Amino acid sequence: MKFFRAKVRLWPLIVVPVVLLAALVAAGATGILKPAFSFFGGSTSMHSSEVVKYVLPQQEVALASLRIEGLERADSKGELLGIPVPAGDRTKYIIYGFDAKLGIDGSQVTIDAGDDHAYAVSIPSFIFIGHSNEHFEDAVDNNGILSILAAEISETDMVNNILSDEKKDKYVAASLQTLKDQSEAFYGAIIRSVDADADITFTFAQ
Repeated sequence: MKFFRAKVRLWPLIVVPVVLLAALVAAGATGILKPAFSFFGGSTSMHSSEVVKYVLPQQEVALASLRIEGLERADSKGELLGIPVPAGDRTKYIIYGFDAKLGIDGSQVTIDAGDDHAYAVSIPSFIFIGHSNEHFEDAVDNNGILSILAAEISETDMVNNILSDEKKDKYVAASLQTLKDQSEAFYGAIIRSVDADADITFTFAQ
C-alpha cells in the first residue's frame, strides 16, 4: 500500500510568522493596537499638583547698607554631680560676615503740604530689612580634656543668635543718625524735584 507524500516548503512557515511578529511590534509601538489591547491592560493616569505664589512689591525703603563681620563665642560648663569642673568646659567659635540693609516701611511715611512751600514729613521707626552674602566659617572648638562632662554646643543656635531680632535691633540703634540723614536726603530730593523752594521739616519716630 503506497502513501502519497506531498512536498512542503519550510521557508514560508518560518518567514511568515517572523513577518507577522514584526508587524505586531511595529503596530504596538505606533499605538495602532492600543485600543484593541486595552481590554487586557489597566489604564494609566497622570496627576499634577502645583502652588503658585505671587511675589508682591515690597514697601521697604533701604536707606543704609552695612557689612557686618564678627566672632561668635559659646561656652558650655563642665559639671560632675553639680560640682563645676573647669577641665570639662567646652568653647566654640564661629567667624561670620554678612551684608545688612536698614531702612523704613515706606507705606508708613506721611508728607503733609502746607502754605508757602512748607512740607512736614513723618518718618516711621527704622527697621532691619534683610541680609545677604552670609559667610560662616567652620566652627573651631576649644575643649577641656574632660569636655565629656559638658553639654554639646549647637552651631545652629549660634548662627540663630547672630541673626536674632535682638542683634538686628542693635544694628539699627547703632545707625540711627545715618538713617535719619539718609531719610532727609531721600525724601527731600523727591519733594524738591516737584517744588524747588520747598521748606521741609522732618519728624522721626525714633
